[in-house]
Amino acid sequence: MDQSEIRKDYFQNKYVIIAPKRAKRPQKVLKKEEATSTPCYFCPEQVDKEFIVAKDPKAGQAWKILTVLNKYPALTEDNHEAFGRQEVIIETPDHAKEIHELPLDHIEKIIDTYIDRYEAMKKIEEIKYVIVFKNEGGKAGASIAHSHSQIIALPIVPPDLKTEYEAYADYFVENGRCPYCDIIDKEKKSNLVIWEDSHFFVLSPSASQYPYGAYFLPKRHFKTMSDMNIQEKQSLAKALKKVLAKLDDVDMAYNYFFHSAVNNEDYHMHLKLEPRPNIWAGLELGTGIIINTVPPEDAAKFYRQ
Repeated sequence: MDQSEIRKDYFQNKYVIIAPKRAKRPQKVLKKEEATSTPCYFCPEQVDKEFIVAKDPKAGQAWKILTVLNKYPALTEDNHEAFGRQEVIIETPDHAKEIHELPLDHIEKIIDTYIDRYEAMKKIEEIKYVIVFKNEGGKAGASIAHSHSQIIALPIVPPDLKTEYEAYADYFVENGRCPYCDIIDKEKKSNLVIWEDSHFFVLSPSASQYPYGAYFLPKRHFKTMSDMNIQEKQSLAKALKKVLAKLDDVDMAYNYFFHSAVNNEDYHMHLKLEPRPNIWAGLELGTGIIINTVPPEDAAKFYRQ
């Protein structure tokens, strides 16, 4: 692909400019700049025991995955002006390991931990939405280099999620089908496919706002991350390990997050991966129209190699 293209999202009213020539502009290479702390407060000997919420395995054994309260939360359950809850999932006691370097069964246990804490926080009175996400690398907002994810319970439905769900509902009314199911059917033979098995389909979306962005879509239609069965969790673990290892090869920061149903309405749960090799500038911030310098077709090829 040599010429720029303006592309529209599959079903949302969002646009992106795919501009491969801009990738040739002189610029500094943006590395995954890790913010470090001395000492690391997520290493076993430094964890503040007062903040521990849950651990795996159970008490009496060395933990493999630890859930703690965020020590510096923006939202708390005792503040009605900023009500909510924030937890951190420390994915491994090993400071040097990143998530894609862990064994598959360990990644599966991390997914189980996501689901356990998601379900627990959904039950908090007045909470409207719970999101699980990961920031990896300084450019993606990580403040501690030790591998971890976060989960936040919000007293509101986030506007971006509400907008997406409204577009989802409009598409369903007009077409009688889930848009994410249609994306799988539309792209399954395209050059945007990154990876798939019997349970998950991973693609580089045609109008990705982020270079090397990816959707992780379960082939079975279900509403929330809690609805994943064992085989789907295993597939997701394999997909994450493969895709995140490729990003690590080029030292690229990233965010990923799970989107689940709003108010238990019909929805197609999925995970979105948004790498962060560059910084949005005036056009993006002023208009919401994003420039992506890596054609999604090239991104999918990069992951497949």
